Parts: sequence; structure tokens; C-alpha cells
Amino acid sequence: MLLERVLSKQTIKLDISDVDKWTVIEDLIDLIMDSGITADREAIYSAVIDREKQASTGVANGIAIPHARTDGVSELVAALGVSKDGIDFDSVDGKPCHLIFLIVAPHGESTTYLKALTAVAFIGKDKEKIARLKSATSSEELVSILEELGEGSS
Repeated sequence: MLLERVLSKQTIKLDISDVDKWTVIEDLIDLIMDSGITADREAIYSAVIDREKQASTGVANGIAIPHARTDGVSELVAALGVSKDGIDFDSVDGKPCHLIFLIVAPHGESTTYLKALTAVAFIGKDKEKIARLKSATSSEELVSILEELGEGSS
């Protein structure tokens, strides 16, 4: 699975609470910036916010996938926020989101970008996988779970 390769413990934030979806998006962008990945924060922010304003990326089953393509990055980057209580993301099922995957890719990158979105959708179809990720107590554990899930999807 692609996700465990683009997420690292530096781009994962556990225990997000008492924020709205706009703040979560900003926090996840900041994780990408703080991780040392070369990126243009303003370009990422504008692209993701513009995309989110078109239609909510809260898909269902507690998953949100704010995403965009922008020249603010030179390669696919991702961050993950976990909220035990859930965050209102205007999801299609009306339920709060517990796993927020931010995915950003350059304009010219379609294949890897779509694979990353598909990988999250794959997780979102299985409530057991969602529960495992949601209950992780560390970033390292979360990456390990993603690696296990990746082995099962090959």
C-alpha cells in the first residue's frame, strides 16, 4: 500500500480534538511543512481549501480525505490526523470523521495521487481497519498498522 510509504511519524497527529475541519487541514499542512518536506505552504493551503469548498471530502465511515493537486509540492505528500471523538467534516453519511488523510500531489502526478486516494477508500470500506487505526496509541503503531494493511491488499 502506498500510504505507509508517504506517511511517517512526523506527518501523523494523534488525539486531535475540539477543532473544526478547517483547523485540522491547517494542522496537517503544518505537519508536512515541519517534517522537512520541501513544499510551498500557501500553495498547498489554497489548493486544499479550494477543493474542500467545492464539496466536502468527508466520505463516510469516519474517514475524510482532504486532497488537491498543486505545484506547491514536487512529489506526493500526505499527513494523517486521528480524532477519537470525531470532527464534523460535513460527511456524506452525516457522521463525524476520526481519520483525516491529507493527500497532496503535483499537477502532473495522476497515477500515484489516484492510488493514494484509492488506498484510503480501501481502508474506509472496512470498519475493523478503521477501528484499528483509530485506536493506535502512537504514530509508530499507526504506521505499523498501515504496513500490515498494505501487505493484505497486495
